[in-house]
Amino acid sequence: MEAAAADRNLIVSWSPVAGAAGYVVAARFANGVEPFDWSEYDAPSSPYVIPDNWAAMSGLEYEIRAASVSAEGRSEWSPAVTVTAPELRPAPAGAIDIEGPAYPYAVGEAMRVNLARSQPFTRRSLYVWSACEMDGSRCELLPIARLRASYVYPAPEAALGKRVQVQVDYDKDGLSYTALADVGVVNPGEAPRSPAPRPPPLPDGCEDAPPPSGDGEPAQESVLAAHLHYMRSESVPVDWDAARGGAIEPLCNDLLVVTPWGRMALARSNGAALPIDGQVPMNLEGAQAYLLDHAYSRFADFRVADILLKQRTRETWELFATHHYFTGECIRFRLSAAEILMDEGSVSVSPTWRTVFDAEPCLPPPSWFGREAGGKMLTDGPDHLLIVIGHHGHGNESLAQDPASHLGKLVRVAIESGEAEILASGLRNPQGFARNADGALWSTEHGPLGGDELNLLQPGRDYGWPSVSYGVEYGGYALQQGEEEGRHEGFAKPRFSWVPSIAVSALVVNDERQFPLWKDDLMAGSLAAQSLFRIRLDGANVQYVERIEVGYRVRDLALMPDGRIAVLGDDGHARFLS
Repeated sequence: MEAAAADRNLIVSWSPVAGAAGYVVAARFANGVEPFDWSEYDAPSSPYVIPDNWAAMSGLEYEIRAASVSAEGRSEWSPAVTVTAPELRPAPAGAIDIEGPAYPYAVGEAMRVNLARSQPFTRRSLYVWSACEMDGSRCELLPIARLRASYVYPAPEAALGKRVQVQVDYDKDGLSYTALADVGVVNPGEAPRSPAPRPPPLPDGCEDAPPPSGDGEPAQESVLAAHLHYMRSESVPVDWDAARGGAIEPLCNDLLVVTPWGRMALARSNGAALPIDGQVPMNLEGAQAYLLDHAYSRFADFRVADILLKQRTRETWELFATHHYFTGECIRFRLSAAEILMDEGSVSVSPTWRTVFDAEPCLPPPSWFGREAGGKMLTDGPDHLLIVIGHHGHGNESLAQDPASHLGKLVRVAIESGEAEILASGLRNPQGFARNADGALWSTEHGPLGGDELNLLQPGRDYGWPSVSYGVEYGGYALQQGEEEGRHEGFAKPRFSWVPSIAVSALVVNDERQFPLWKDDLMAGSLAAQSLFRIRLDGANVQYVERIEVGYRVRDLALMPDGRIAVLGDDGHARFLS
């Protein structure tokens, strides 16, 4: 038997064997690496070209053997022949690129291989990893993997603490090339920090604030793989309530966290969560006693919906919170405000809260349902806030179309007087609210079964709830009342709808500081899908939506001053994505 590598193929030939009905050949990587299993192929005749998934890679060694097959069975394998594939031309600069998270190594077990710079290829063969010590010595082959031209993939466990080399052979313009690139692979806890980008100026009064990381318990780290970027996730546990809701808001380099029942903490990316004295005024005890005395099960939906900070002086901010409030007879959706003082890094909240705005109507249990509360806020100039308010659940759907009700509406509220103006109607449960660079207002609406929406909110528009929806009633397949074809006719249509539903939640706009390739993309959270959804826009149109699985229910999102994405999960953890 003889074997050779020619024209990018492995070729084996042998002399005919008397009485043979056929032949079998086998090939595997050599280089003295174990374990590599033999791959066998039925060969009709000699010579035989081993199929393309064993295409000869530049400079690598292969073992090849053959056996004849007769009516009595297979003969003994021939001695293995070692073949070395010829060296190909070196690749042009930039033909292959390995990306770590902004530095030349990968964290955890994820790395990205990019080949797009060398397109178009007329043909690509397999990629081969080899793991070396960090100084480049003592390399050994690792199993092959067929990858896309740009792909985030796991490095094998054997590569941790070593330098991984990736090789690709390809043909272009009738010539054959080989390209190599390497990257160090380290465990997350051992990864050196990349040089931080120069942060934009912090608000006045934040110059002496502690940096994003410092002394304290290390945050739990992981890596999330995504298209165009992958993310380091640092997790900070927060003492949580047995309820749904809660919100986050950046405060200098830290993250102000308010739990569903109004307690406060300051989460830092060094792993610390510092409790803050103060409580959002909800009459929690009164609501709990009333609801439990009446065997009403919706107490977990009595919640804080959102928080927002407006800086007043170098040391003070005004904290706004949208939340439920029990009056003793009914439950209101309320906007309240208090002063926050930052003094040499310590944070305190005034015990004096003022009521800015009460939404109408006040709903008495059991007509108060609570779950579809919405409540996200944005500033609208120095003197006003915009609030998207939900219809507050089953039995209250018609309030979204009632001009006397603030529920199911986009409302503009004067900060000093509390005077409210309804700007848009027909909203069900708007859990996300963001303004992009051109000033457009985007909202994610948690819909019924199959009816989650991304809306471009504009004054004077009616978004249809409950008259129209792409979703159907929970527990069945009936369309919403008055809807005949499920086509959202006669009202402002969503720019995108998730069918099936993902239980869409919060919304934020990316910028270029941490994720330059995601600049101006929307990032939406999901409860049911336990994912982030990156939304690429072209003006007012959605080009595509990417799902990024995170493994927990995403309750709220915020953009930090340095461009990190802060995430609040229903598991009681605040996370920083960079």
